[in-house]
Amino acid sequence: MHFEYIKTDHSPTAFRLKELSVFFSDERCLEIIEKVLDEKGNILNFPGILEDERWRAKQNVGLCPDVRYEAQFHCLDEGKFLMLWMSQPSGWHWVDEDGFGFSGDSPITLYSVLDANGNFEKQFALFRIGETQYCQDYDSFLP
Repeated sequence: MHFEYIKTDHSPTAFRLKELSVFFSDERCLEIIEKVLDEKGNILNFPGILEDERWRAKQNVGLCPDVRYEAQFHCLDEGKFLMLWMSQPSGWHWVDEDGFGFSGDSPITLYSVLDANGNFEKQFALFRIGETQYCQDYDSFLP
């Protein structure tokens, strides 16, 4: 499988897959993305999700192990990769061109770490709800 991508205007090294809302910060991430996602955005070898009442209480959409809204991949040290997975978008996602359909959903982002072979090293865990970030372990690797 081969994903096509485009360079974005967000920063000098920001890319997006053409067919999915998947952003990545370095072309080295492409190899991992191809090991982790199929062409429809399904997350292969999904590791599960660490239950956490903070995000569970805000979850308003059904969880499916796929990239339905957005995902990001970032290179970490020593051949490791960070995957940020938006499991629920903000309520603006549902607004139509006439302004109807808005809901009060908070965007929820979960994260996991992958090795160089594309294997998940941990279950997905809470990264961010709305503007509140709960995990700061990887801030130095984010743009």
